[in-house]
Amino acid sequence: MLDFLRRFYAHTAGKIITILVGFLFIVGFSFLPYIMGVGGGVSPGDVAVVAGKGITLNALNRYYGRLENEYERLYGNKLTQKELSGLGLTGSALSSLIADKVLELKKGVFGIEVSNRFIARNIASAPAFQKNGKFSGKLFRTDMQDNHTTPAAFEKSYGNEITRGYIKRIIEESFSIVNVQFINDYKIKNKSVSFEIAVFKSKSKAGDFLKKAALFNKDFTGLSKEYDGNVKVVPLFSEAGLIKSVYFKKYAFNGSTLNSIYNGVRKTVIGEIFSVKHGYAAIKILKVYFPEYISNSVSKTNSTGAGNAMLKEKEFYGLRKEREFLDGYVDYLESKSNVKIDKNALSSFHPY
Repeated sequence: MLDFLRRFYAHTAGKIITILVGFLFIVGFSFLPYIMGVGGGVSPGDVAVVAGKGITLNALNRYYGRLENEYERLYGNKLTQKELSGLGLTGSALSSLIADKVLELKKGVFGIEVSNRFIARNIASAPAFQKNGKFSGKLFRTDMQDNHTTPAAFEKSYGNEITRGYIKRIIEESFSIVNVQFINDYKIKNKSVSFEIAVFKSKSKAGDFLKKAALFNKDFTGLSKEYDGNVKVVPLFSEAGLIKSVYFKKYAFNGSTLNSIYNGVRKTVIGEIFSVKHGYAAIKILKVYFPEYISNSVSKTNSTGAGNAMLKEKEFYGLRKEREFLDGYVDYLESKSNVKIDKNALSSFHPY
């Protein structure tokens, strides 16, 4: 099953970008359905079929383009082909198209019916078709021609988009944040860790040291000298704080190293060797500190500093959990649907 754009990156910045892009899918792109041009039947060139409804190669190409634009807007610069390839946009685009089609086909289950009058009223009030504050039939027809579609096809697709939006709202509103869950998650996410890092010139010496250090788990500094190691103590830092510190640059930590440090246990030697700048390192966790939670009643009275940051943290946490809940439910609906992917048709998709 495709991943539906829910994987979080190792670094904090990547997580934020993923959630922001996820939010774009929750609210939906403006007029995305008619831009996608997802067909109602099945054609030989369809990249996927959902319960007898095809998704065209052209639809995938257009959705991919919109997704690429959103990523570049969030990153703030043009992405290279290598960067785009690493993001896996093809899988994300196809997964989202399939998910949208699944939701659209479930409108009867959710009891949603969008009237023609409601669709017409929404189209008439859309900014893209306004001139001097009024609906312009000329702008509307020109837009249809530019996007190689008809008013009837657009109205149908736009109605489906509204339907999917309502279904998503129903799913989202059935989700609620448990305060205890947020508090625990906040403490874990924002914990600070202090550690010793012993750097060796050769991997073999680092490995020999680690075997002994892990076995005895004491006198980390003294033992490292036997293997010509250089030990430094890194003070308490949250993960975000360590990334901003001089230590992060000094040792060239990567996502895997950070993950091991912030999942380590106090007074324990981590059982792996890390490749760092100028050598190989072994790490011992010295202290793990979990921050105190500031209640809503306290934070609301403090418009700046920790209180205000806590409110933003909770809002951010709620958005992420809401997205996970929506993804999980759509996954469930997808598992109950007849979804087929044409690998041959998909292999012919080359955005570059």
